[in-house]
Amino acid sequence: MPSTYRVAVIGSTGQGNYGHGLDMVWKNLPQCEVVAVADDHPDGLANAKMRLGVQQGFESYHSMLEAVQPDLVSVAPRWTHQHRDMVIAAARAGVKGIYLEKPVCRSLEEADEMLEECRKSQTKVAVAHQTRYSPILKVVYGMIHDGTLGDLLEIHARGKEDHRGGGEDLWVLGTHVLNLMQFLGGGPQWCTSMILQQGQLAGPGDIHPGNEGLGPIAGDAIQAHFALESGAIGRWSSIRDAAAQPSRFGITLKGSRGLITMGTG
Repeated sequence: MPSTYRVAVIGSTGQGNYGHGLDMVWKNLPQCEVVAVADDHPDGLANAKMRLGVQQGFESYHSMLEAVQPDLVSVAPRWTHQHRDMVIAAARAGVKGIYLEKPVCRSLEEADEMLEECRKSQTKVAVAHQTRYSPILKVVYGMIHDGTLGDLLEIHARGKEDHRGGGEDLWVLGTHVLNLMQFLGGGPQWCTSMILQQGQLAGPGDIHPGNEGLGPIAGDAIQAHFALESGAIGRWSSIRDAAAQPSRFGITLKGSRGLITMGTG
């Protein structure tokens, strides 16, 4: 194990930029050193080099991976359409780990391809679902498993339900709460859902490319039910422009002996 991990950052100014701080996060880790950055936008690259305090900058992430041979890589753009190619390139370059902005990719096919390459290279991937690192989550997990909450009956997750409510909310923000649902309740065994567009069941004609490089999405209201491995039922809800104060974005866990409401972040 090296005393210091050499980190390279991949960004894309104007097409997802550097996500939610996936470039600067390494500055808080003394065992990591950012040594290079790649950005296909010249001005964005210059700004990133200054921000990160690095000398090596590349307009091609392929060139950076070949020249620098980093230990770790941040795939930082918030937009999703380049994630597959960036992750596969990093895995083929032999990096030990990838920190990947969510959403992961645009389709199950892309996900399978990314996983296959990372398995071949034994590259670990961490997705930027930051609540998974929250000390609060450890307490909640403990309350489930030590019996404080009783039998876990249901986990209800809601999105932000702003102008992106429905399909886009599920894709962009639902990953946070569905990741928590799976961690606390176990993997899904089956799923059923209802997708609406303006109050009617969504059909093939309602499918359209999502904003910001997302894959195909549909619906301005979604209700989904999951049977979880623990025996609990998982629910996901998002309705466009139904946001309230305080925000409902998060999860509610219902047990036979109590209830826990938890936000994200």
